[in-house]
Amino acid sequence: MKTRSSRRLVFVLIWILAFALVNYPIGAWASVKLEPFVLGMPFSVFYFWCAYSLLVLAGVLLAWKVMRD
Repeated sequence: MKTRSSRRLVFVLIWILAFALVNYPIGAWASVKLEPFVLGMPFSVFYFWCAYSLLVLAGVLLAWKVMRD
């Protein structure tokens, strides 16, 4: 069984990684591509849609599962 502090650390690291995906330099570097279309959207729109969805999901899980007492 994992302790509460190790679960917090894992979720905080996931949130930091998701936050890095939408900010400079990773977000600026990864979202520059406009040519390939994914689900009918340019890649940059799809990338930010997925990255922000991951950020919101990680934040909700962090608040709900890990930070509660």
